[in-house]
Amino acid sequence: MGEASAPHTSVPDTRLSRPPAGAGDPPQALSNASWKIRNPGQPVIPPRGSEKLDATQRTARKVASEQRRVKQQAVSDAVAELLEEQETRINEIAKAHSILPEKVRLLINGETHYRNKREESLANALVRIKARQVNADRPRGQKFQLKELQEMVANDQNMQNLDEDTKQKYLRELKESRNCKAIGVRSTNTAASRDVQATLKKIYGELQALAYRTGIYACLFVTRGHVYDTHAATWFGTDNIMDFWEDRMKLSPDYIIKQLELWACNEEKTRDSLENMQKQAKNGLDSGFVSITKHLRQEKPIRLRFANFEQIKYKFGIDYEGWPDGIPFNSPYKIQTIDEIRRLRDAIRDNSFRWVKMSPSQHHDYRKQVDARHEAGETVGVPRQGRSDKGKKRKVVNEDGPQVSKKARRGRARTTPKSREVVQTSDEDSDGAGDHA
Repeated sequence: MGEASAPHTSVPDTRLSRPPAGAGDPPQALSNASWKIRNPGQPVIPPRGSEKLDATQRTARKVASEQRRVKQQAVSDAVAELLEEQETRINEIAKAHSILPEKVRLLINGETHYRNKREESLANALVRIKARQVNADRPRGQKFQLKELQEMVANDQNMQNLDEDTKQKYLRELKESRNCKAIGVRSTNTAASRDVQATLKKIYGELQALAYRTGIYACLFVTRGHVYDTHAATWFGTDNIMDFWEDRMKLSPDYIIKQLELWACNEEKTRDSLENMQKQAKNGLDSGFVSITKHLRQEKPIRLRFANFEQIKYKFGIDYEGWPDGIPFNSPYKIQTIDEIRRLRDAIRDNSFRWVKMSPSQHHDYRKQVDARHEAGETVGVPRQGRSDKGKKRKVVNEDGPQVSKKARRGRARTTPKSREVVQTSDEDSDGAGDHA
């Protein structure tokens, strides 16, 4: 396997940030527009503020910094010695097996750990609350660490005897904090650019290591979404995957990323418009519904119908959890308020809402409830619309077969063309002419 394509960064096109003719220079507020300003109402990751220190604090911090520097230097020297020994061993292995040293390094260091995201626990929620209480006024570098916070929580009798409502409140706050860190918008363009660079670096490493472990091919195109964003467009590919675009598609990666950047910055679109969020929510609901019903061996796929969902639940035992409070269970296209459709879209994204398979006992109990409602005369779901010709007489089917219309009979009778019983040939005509002569 060859080497990976190095991440390539294109130079931002100055045409993208050029104001329209006659508009003059963009106003100061617009020229400093950030992702946060363009996404009002979204949670914002708070920036880390700097602290003002007095002379004593500056001296103490300087001494602590020097101690850390000496300690770090000792660690660096030990690691450098280890790496030198490791490099010698890597070269020996590469020479013995006739492979490149780079491949040996990636096989050694290209490791990933598969971990599912853990649910919010009360222990973590209490540690978060305790950290806010005891670390709020402490300077950076002197805050209590996780182990100390856990001991404080264990020794705090008030936190050990919380009622159920308080526990649920702390869990909700922890979940909101995690969601803010995961999908909250960056407060400045500089913070957004650093986030892009750091995250892409991790992605490049993971993709390259995965390619060496499994032999996959992967390519990635990334561009900014607004003319005032500061991160540049870039692309990345494993092995020789970028040859595909030039050999098969007759397009160079530089041309593709340039066109992608032009489209992303010039496209008239709002990501959080009502129509876009309705579409995103509907796609998310349909995707999850297909995933949970694909194991049901039906001749036709089961369609998600909100009006008759109780019938789906009755027949197949499919239910849902986490539908946002205050929003009726209905198609996203029937939700006409921005706040409600955003809440539903976000719940689908962070898996707060999910489709679930009922247990056999739950399905049995639900069927008994629905049957009891039927016996009481209640209509479950929306009744099926009747035929348009209800109450009218229909054509009777013949005993020998289906009835055939007059038009069909006339068309079938004419299938055989009319012709004379005897047709004279040219030879007969010529003979007859000779006899008369």
